[in-house]
Amino acid sequence: MQGEKIRTIHFGIGAVGSEVIRLLLERPDVEIVGAIDSHPAKAGKDLGDAAGIGRTVGITVSHDPEPVLKDVYADVVVHATGSHLTTVCPELLQIVAAEKNVISSCEELSYPWRHHPDIARTLDKRARETGVRILGTGVNPGFVMDTLPLVLTTACQHIKSIQVTRVVDVSTRRMQLQRKVGVGLSVQGFQQEANGSIGHVGLRESVSVMADTLGWRLDDIAETIEPVIAQERKKTEYFVVERGYVAGVRQTARGLMSGREVIRLELEMSLDAKDPRDVIVIDGKPPLKVAIAGGVQGDQATAAILANCVPAVANARSLIGLITMRDLPFVPYFRTKRQLREELVE
Repeated sequence: MQGEKIRTIHFGIGAVGSEVIRLLLERPDVEIVGAIDSHPAKAGKDLGDAAGIGRTVGITVSHDPEPVLKDVYADVVVHATGSHLTTVCPELLQIVAAEKNVISSCEELSYPWRHHPDIARTLDKRARETGVRILGTGVNPGFVMDTLPLVLTTACQHIKSIQVTRVVDVSTRRMQLQRKVGVGLSVQGFQQEANGSIGHVGLRESVSVMADTLGWRLDDIAETIEPVIAQERKKTEYFVVERGYVAGVRQTARGLMSGREVIRLELEMSLDAKDPRDVIVIDGKPPLKVAIAGGVQGDQATAAILANCVPAVANARSLIGLITMRDLPFVPYFRTKRQLREELVE
């Protein structure tokens, strides 16, 4: 109903999950009513302490998801526990079984239809049966390298190709991200882990959702991953990287159609990366080029996107099942004039 607060449960109180909580505690239209995290450092604590808010909020973080999901009424569960869909799928199904909408930071959930079709069908079916929505989103995938380029194509009569370049300096970013891009590894160690824990997850999902939205039937998505090598000794708060060792990662995903490259995504995440930026180039009519100097800060933007999508997912009654960012309103956090008037009256 108009004027009622949106009630949220938070599943996963890590770096991203904690930042979302900080943002939503400031929102007058949202009420946090529950929290879940299995980590011993989080479970059993007040949510404010577990999330590093600096004050208590009167909600205890539960180790067991079931009683919170089953017994606490909520409109949306904000889920932030992992990147890989096969790992987090049981958690998502548990949330859906409790008849609650989900917004998740799981990268592979942003568009799972091409690479995890069986899981996608299962999640969509269960969500439709319970009348809820499942959304995977974040800064990338979810915005910079897919949704934002798609928004820009609105101004094009014809589109031949899309290229997005994202360069991120991870020197001051959190330890988990530096470890994820291979900082400090030997080249051999990087190569051994390149198909496992090293590298960014989500480029192929970004390629897939853009191609599907534009009606491009891709023959293949070709991916490459290689280390960025330190040319001199580097030091961060967490790692010391000797010359010749890995300072980060460089990845490319290419969408091919009829033997022609129609989508190219290039991502570098490394220590002291030169000229951090996000650049979108659309070869179309008219041609478009948009550059964001410095790039979009990943942690802050991911938390903002998750928080800003809460109203849309909570209130999008016409959307049921597994959805993507392209299904949401153009500005997902926009409140109607009627809602704003009611708030002023209150």
